[in-house]
Amino acid sequence: MALLSAQGIEKRFGLAPVLRGVDLELFPGELLLLLGPNGAGKTTLTKVLALLSRPSKGKMFFEGREVSERERLNLRRALGYLSHHSFLYAHLTAVENLRFFAGLYGVQGADARILELLERLGLSRAKDQLVGTFSRGMQQRLTLARVLVTDPPVVILDEPYAGLDPEGSRTFTALLQELKTAHRAVLLVSHEIEDCLHVVDRVAVLHGGRITWNATASGISPGSLKQKYFEVTAGGAA
Repeated sequence: MALLSAQGIEKRFGLAPVLRGVDLELFPGELLLLLGPNGAGKTTLTKVLALLSRPSKGKMFFEGREVSERERLNLRRALGYLSHHSFLYAHLTAVENLRFFAGLYGVQGADARILELLERLGLSRAKDQLVGTFSRGMQQRLTLARVLVTDPPVVILDEPYAGLDPEGSRTFTALLQELKTAHRAVLLVSHEIEDCLHVVDRVAVLHGGRITWNATASGISPGSLKQKYFEVTAGGAA
């Protein structure tokens, strides 16, 4: 059973349709890579899934239950969402930022969890440094720590490789592999096919507001995936 699923999701801004009946399922233990050209609706879809934007039409289900107004709170608690905004506080240190967000969710054993994440993401030496002094790549890694501090069962990552140097990208890809546990579903929106394809379980392409292709990633090379991508997007850029 899918941990999180969307059925017939449509989203309009005024008269302009952005999502045109999207069906998507996120399964426990699976990492789904979502590709699509600029303007395809990828960020809009992640915001709908993360309950930051209401769809114009369609339904969502969490653990098999339709996401009603009451169920939205349960899903919010289960979500970890990395967007194009860090939501970090520049005047706080790395540790203070993570303690703040852990406190919002009542995370037990927060300090140990925070130190573990900072070590895993290569930020231990900067744990007491003000975030306003961080490089773009360091902020991106700390943002990921913020997302993961609650150990969420549903993780949605919108362009997480942005701002990462080669070492940071390698660290993040290794972490993606670790995120794939039996109880967690991960949606990854990224153009970095070569970096992440070997840890991906399934690939979907969003084009023109619709899922135009969906397949398992087993046996697919970066080259063949790019070729398929261009076929189903009629020349859009990956």
